[in-house]
Amino acid sequence: MTDVSTPAPAAPSPSAPRLERWLWRCRRWWAPANFALGVGSFFLINRQEVMGLWLAGFLLLGWLMILAEGTLGQWLARLRPQWGHASPWLLRFVTQGIHQETFFFSLPFLLHTTTWTSIQALFTAAVLLAALASCWDPVYHHRMTGRPSVFLAYHALSVYVATLILLPTFVHLTTTETLAWAAAAVAVLAVPSLAQLIPQRRLRHWLASFAGAAGLGLLAWLYGPWVPPVTLWINQGVISRQVDEPAREPGPPLREISAADLNAGGLYAYSAIRAPRGLREQVFHRWLHEGREVDRIPLHIEGGREQGYRAWTRKTGFPADSTGDWKVQVITDGGQLIGEMRFRVR
Repeated sequence: MTDVSTPAPAAPSPSAPRLERWLWRCRRWWAPANFALGVGSFFLINRQEVMGLWLAGFLLLGWLMILAEGTLGQWLARLRPQWGHASPWLLRFVTQGIHQETFFFSLPFLLHTTTWTSIQALFTAAVLLAALASCWDPVYHHRMTGRPSVFLAYHALSVYVATLILLPTFVHLTTTETLAWAAAAVAVLAVPSLAQLIPQRRLRHWLASFAGAAGLGLLAWLYGPWVPPVTLWINQGVISRQVDEPAREPGPPLREISAADLNAGGLYAYSAIRAPRGLREQVFHRWLHEGREVDRIPLHIEGGREQGYRAWTRKTGFPADSTGDWKVQVITDGGQLIGEMRFRVR
């Protein structure tokens, strides 16, 4: 893996290749360009456009190039000696560009799917700060890459968020499966970075590297409920006393209901959930009264519909004392919050 734990070198020399000198002159434009590509990828993938998948594919290719840089450089050196070793500045430039594109590609998904009244807001704020840090050279090259332990966490975060989006988009994994693979990706890709922090190459040091990587992967898995389900969001969420089943449309939304009316006819929780084409997933309507769960009703969704997959659950059995604040959370089977609807019983 590329050694990026030292400050960025100076500008390329006048004898450097023309492409490298051109990249240096245009370096201030790459952050806005990566931001535009990231936002564009979100809208294109959201509309099921092939170009969006191509942009996501290039992002994945960039990650593979970073991870294989050492092996790739040796192979090129044997094939064409003049290509074998890119300048340190160019390698760091490519790494920084991939980080920028990763975070800017992920941010629109996160901003669109975060429930801001939940713990998810902290995760999305961390990704936003990481994206800003990737654009500010003094912070990126001195505060981040200049500190190996900090850069390890930074790198792990970028791998994590990229995996969360790419796997459901390309492979149609469920959110729980994606969380497991993202945690595994963090563990596997952390091994080279941890090996750099431990200069000795004895068996116990390698075991420490693998143990540390496994610990990072375990943390990524345990904190999965903090993470927004970046490819799932609610287009419409309604609490109503009725649903038009043939039209698959909810009745008038309500914010407040009397206890007598509640017990007489029950309530429907209606949600139209947007998901990638081809994705099939089980989610739950989690009914909570004054913050305490009283019911959890499963439903299955299928992705690909622009307006979202329309599904609903009906609850008729309520506690004897049902007055107070209620909310229905839409959650994945891995505990990730997709959205919520609120009402009050008087």
